[in-house]
Amino acid sequence: MKKRIVPNGIAVDQAATLPSPLRGGSQTGSHRPGCRPSDSRRKWGLHLVRRNGVFYFRRRWTTPLRKNGAPEFLSVSLRTNILSEAVKRSADLLTAVEAGERNMLIELQESPVNSGRIQEMLKELVRQAFVRMIARQESDLSIGNSDPHVSQIIAESDRIRAAQKARDWSVAMPFAGEIARKNGMDLDDLAAPAVARQVLALIRQLNDLSLSVEQNFEDPLNAGREILLGHGITPTREALKPPMQLSEAIEKACSEAPRDVETKIRVIGKLALAFFGDIPASAIVLEQSFEFLHLVWMLPKAWGKSHGRNRHGQVGKELCPHNEILQANTNDAKLISEITNLDTMSIPDKRRRLVQELTPRITDGYLFTQRDMFNRILRAALGKKRVARDLDDEDRILPSHAQLNSRMRAWHKAQKTPCGLPMRVSRPKRRMSWSLERLSKLLSSPIYFGTSSQSQRSRKATASRRYITRDAIYWVPLIMITMGVRPEEILQATVADVIRRDGILCLFVGDEEDSMLKNEQSRRVLPIPQILLELGFREWIVARKKAGETWLFPEIQPDKNHGRRSQIFGDRLRNLLKTLKLHSEREDIYAMRRTLSSKLMQLGIDTGTRQKILGHLEGTTIDRHYTDHGLLELKDILDALDYGIIVGRDRRFDFPIITGSSALLLTALDVELALTDQREVSAVLLRDSETDEIIFEATIPGQKAPSETPWGECASLDAVEVATRILSLSRQYSLTMPANEEATAALEHLLILVDDKPFYNQVRREERRAHGDQARLDNNLEHEPISEADNAALRTASLGRGDLVICLFPTRSSGSAPRPGLIVDTRTLAGQTYLDVAWGGPMNASGVVPHELSLVQPKEMIEAQIDIPTRFNLRRRILVPEKSKVYLRGRLGHIGDSACARLGECLLHAGDVSPVPIQETGRPARALTIERRRTKSVRPGLSR
Repeated sequence: MKKRIVPNGIAVDQAATLPSPLRGGSQTGSHRPGCRPSDSRRKWGLHLVRRNGVFYFRRRWTTPLRKNGAPEFLSVSLRTNILSEAVKRSADLLTAVEAGERNMLIELQESPVNSGRIQEMLKELVRQAFVRMIARQESDLSIGNSDPHVSQIIAESDRIRAAQKARDWSVAMPFAGEIARKNGMDLDDLAAPAVARQVLALIRQLNDLSLSVEQNFEDPLNAGREILLGHGITPTREALKPPMQLSEAIEKACSEAPRDVETKIRVIGKLALAFFGDIPASAIVLEQSFEFLHLVWMLPKAWGKSHGRNRHGQVGKELCPHNEILQANTNDAKLISEITNLDTMSIPDKRRRLVQELTPRITDGYLFTQRDMFNRILRAALGKKRVARDLDDEDRILPSHAQLNSRMRAWHKAQKTPCGLPMRVSRPKRRMSWSLERLSKLLSSPIYFGTSSQSQRSRKATASRRYITRDAIYWVPLIMITMGVRPEEILQATVADVIRRDGILCLFVGDEEDSMLKNEQSRRVLPIPQILLELGFREWIVARKKAGETWLFPEIQPDKNHGRRSQIFGDRLRNLLKTLKLHSEREDIYAMRRTLSSKLMQLGIDTGTRQKILGHLEGTTIDRHYTDHGLLELKDILDALDYGIIVGRDRRFDFPIITGSSALLLTALDVELALTDQREVSAVLLRDSETDEIIFEATIPGQKAPSETPWGECASLDAVEVATRILSLSRQYSLTMPANEEATAALEHLLILVDDKPFYNQVRREERRAHGDQARLDNNLEHEPISEADNAALRTASLGRGDLVICLFPTRSSGSAPRPGLIVDTRTLAGQTYLDVAWGGPMNASGVVPHELSLVQPKEMIEAQIDIPTRFNLRRRILVPEKSKVYLRGRLGHIGDSACARLGECLLHAGDVSPVPIQETGRPARALTIERRRTKSVRPGLSR
């Protein structure tokens, strides 16, 4: 028995295997009848085949090369019958073939003549030729008229044959010039030998078929079946229809898409026509799609908005996307060169400045959206069989999300300087909740306090002229911060959407079937908060109903381009906020919903309820079938939100108005930082946002701080001391962190150097309370245990002067935490008892001022039930209702006799302080009663 040939070990898993040959054919190896019948396959090695004792190299060409005319396999004789020599020659040949294959693919990609467009042009030549042949057979021409046509075909074939022999490629121009132009090819590309040779060979093949059909009257679809299939055309009359142009595909995709998607399709369609031209959609190939998406990726975020047609009647100008990209690239290159050459700035500071000043481009998420819209266009033209998710990557016309994500990583790497600085930024919008300070400024602006001009809402009211217009500008911000609806949801609401369900006034969001909702979960019922009812929202709705109005805000009409009202409203309100100096990129109109979510989180509302209120979570809790108990509970939640709005009356208006704010605001400080190359803080500056007064500035020794203004004259302090001072100021002021996340993270990392303990430890306090209760039980066996309900009632019962409480002090930020407070006194206003509570905070390095009461002795801290030394600022006090559950979170201990004596002295140093009472949200306001009494008059006596 012949010994088995051992494999050579080179890529054994990929070694070529061939079936045993038939009798009388070429044999691979020593396959003979009866030899090893159980093993009919033999592994010789990588791409090795043996025929008649001689080894051959056999390898399949890749798909891109096969599509460009390469044969199925490359088969080369190695001219040896020795296996070891064949393996060596095969490895050398494989290396050369792979290198040449890579070069060929690169040339095909970089070639100005796109292979996909060439194939599409040849396909169109075949289609038109078959259409002509079928039309001639179905015409009324007699058989005798075929001789001139046959002579013309023969003469044309002879002319093509002569041109091929003479290498005269210009002959291809009359046959395919017009088709090449429609497919986006230049006429110079058609004159290239590689293209013209294929055109002339195909024309001769079609002429031979046409001659056979004309003489024998055969069916062109049957006679030319091989030609049709070779060019990807099914031999049916349906497949011979002309290909769909890109403009036609755009219109078809728009007609099949929803209304809100149609606008996005037209936007990407406009860019596609500018990039590809109006070519057949089937002529687009994968690499072209990548180039087109890269063009979209490089577009400025504000592209297409400087057309100059904002005002009615203006002609404006047409904008070219290529020119906008070129202009942005030029400006960015100049800025990058300027900042890179600055030796006084660290790399993080350079990066931060580039991020802030470079032209923002579209985000990666927006590119994926545009890719999906372009996919709709191609699917409308080519069908799902050629544009689908389950296609192999090499057969795609449009890249998949994974392919695009991989290519985008390479694009991002290319947009970096050698030192790692960005050359392209997108600056995605990261919204923040509106601060309490900005909300108070908005609610005290001329929009709500009154304006002197009805046409110019930014002008402040005067003593003689004061107008308050209750329209969308007035109501929509209030509804967004109190109910969390989207702008489009409330702007498209009708008068009939305001209903009374189970005794509660509600707003039906998305009642109409044609309402434009973000998702199905957006359709919900929300109770109207008490603050809106106190402002006369119900009376305003009734007045609009009596006036015959259909929409709540008819002055806001849908945009002609998008069909949305929020676009027009957003532009109007944004311009007004800019005039009022209240505009912020991070705290924009849509961030008002985030403000409500933050407030709900602060109140301890669970995530599911918050998402249902905002219309994010799928469910049936807040929908058409909301129960009575659910609506009441939801109304209590919305009524618990407190923005410090004070509602009152003015004799000049027949409706309630906003008269002020009860929110206590901290002074805002802007934080400015300088970073080292290691992204550590080297200098810090805290500046008053209103007066520009520098509150604190310092540099950190050992860190390379910049020498220019404002860092040149800063004092040098230890890093721990800097962190301590910043942390202390953060409890007295409201710090506005830098917009750059890298700088904010560096500052927050610096603050870990301080061993800052919390104001109070709830767990330890509960343990002490439980331990004290157990001790009292041990000492007095007859003492009855205190129930949990009694314990909760005792938390705020019989509070008076000298007691310590856990109080929630209103601050500028929406995420303030409860802190210790000292009850200075009790007051009675309008029949209600208020507690005069002083602000408490930890001791700082600067010491205690005369108007602050400090508790630092261990005995005093035990009596007060606090864990760390604490100071109480007697100039920062508020009046809290005695039964408040929102602001009074618990009870601590009591100050001792010594502290009570010091309290009187501190009150003398504090001076005359008039704390502002905090109004509980949802408490019905007392009606103003005016008594009219007739004046006494003495009637003159009758004359006699």
